[in-house]
Amino acid sequence: MKVVFLDIDGVLNSHRTAICYGGYPFEVDGKDRSMFDEVALGLIRGIVATSGAKVVLSSSWRITHRFDKVGQALELPIIDRTPSCSGIRGDEIKAWLEAETSPAVECYAIIDDNSDMLGEQMPFFVQTSMEDGFRWADAVKLARLLGIEIYDVNHSRLKVPAPALAWE
Repeated sequence: MKVVFLDIDGVLNSHRTAICYGGYPFEVDGKDRSMFDEVALGLIRGIVATSGAKVVLSSSWRITHRFDKVGQALELPIIDRTPSCSGIRGDEIKAWLEAETSPAVECYAIIDDNSDMLGEQMPFFVQTSMEDGFRWADAVKLARLLGIEIYDVNHSRLKVPAPALAWE
C-alpha cells in the first residue's frame, strides 16, 4: 500500500487562503468548508487517486475531528490517523508505520508545513509553508514520491509540450 501522511493547516489552508476567504477553517463542513484551498485539494485528490495511495491524517485535526468525517468532507480516502505520542510528528508517523495493525506499506510520503520529521523520513517529506500551503512544486514532488507522473493526474490527455501546456 502507498500512504500519504497529511497535515491540514499549512497544507490545505494557509495565510494566503485566510486572507482570500476571510479566516481559517475550524470545521470541515458548513461555511468553513469553503475556506479550504480547492486547488491544493484537487491536486492531492488526483495524485492520491492516480497512484492508488491511501491517506492517514497526521494533522492535529486528528485529535479534535474524526478522521473518517474529515475524509468524507474533503473527498479524500483517509483510512486512519496517527497516534498521539511525543508531540513530534515524525515519531507519530513512525509509530503508525510500526504498529502491528498497520497495513504493509510499500512507499509513503509526508505532507506537512512543520519540519519535525525524523532523519530517515526526510527523503519522503514534502514541506509546505503556512504562508502558501500546498503549491505546484509540492505536487510535483508528491507525485514523484508516489511513483507517478504529475501530468497523468486528473486528465489523461494533458501533455507537456515546450514551452506551454496544450490539449491534444
